[in-house]
Amino acid sequence: MATSRPKLELVGTARDRIAIFADFPNLNPALLFDYWTNADLLKKWWPPAAELQPVLGGTYHFSWPKQDWHLRGKFTMFDRGKTLGFTWKWDHESIDVTRVTLLFHSIPSGGTELTLRHEGYSKTSEAKKTRDEHVEGWTFFLRKLQEQGREP
Repeated sequence: MATSRPKLELVGTARDRIAIFADFPNLNPALLFDYWTNADLLKKWWPPAAELQPVLGGTYHFSWPKQDWHLRGKFTMFDRGKTLGFTWKWDHESIDVTRVTLLFHSIPSGGTELTLRHEGYSKTSEAKKTRDEHVEGWTFFLRKLQEQGREP
C-alpha cells in the first residue's frame, strides 16, 4: 500500500531568514529531538561524523570528511521534545554565525510537526547566496530525516 509523502514546505524566507515546516507522522517529539541530538541517530540522516555535547551550552562539530567540510556551533536552547536552538558556522564560509531554532509540536496521531527557522543572515549578496544554498540543503536533509522516520 502506497503512503503519501509527509509534508515539507518552505513557509517563508526573507533576506535574513528561512522558515521550513515539516511533518513527521511516525516520530513523537522526544524521539524526533533525539534524531538531532544523538550522534548515532544524527549520522543516519545528516553528517557522516558528529561530535556533540547534547546540553544547553554544549558544542557540536559535524563533518563531511570526503569534502573536508566542518560545521560547528553551540546549543543555545535545549528542551527535549519542545525546542532546540544552536549557532551555525561552516569553517569554509566567510559569512557570520547564523542561528537555527527547531520547534517540535505534538500532533494527535502521535507524530510531530517541526518548524525550522534559520536566521541571522546579513544583507550581502554572498549571504543571500548562502541562504539560498541552505534552503536547498535543509530541504534535502529534512526529506532524508522524514524517510528515516518512516522506517520501523
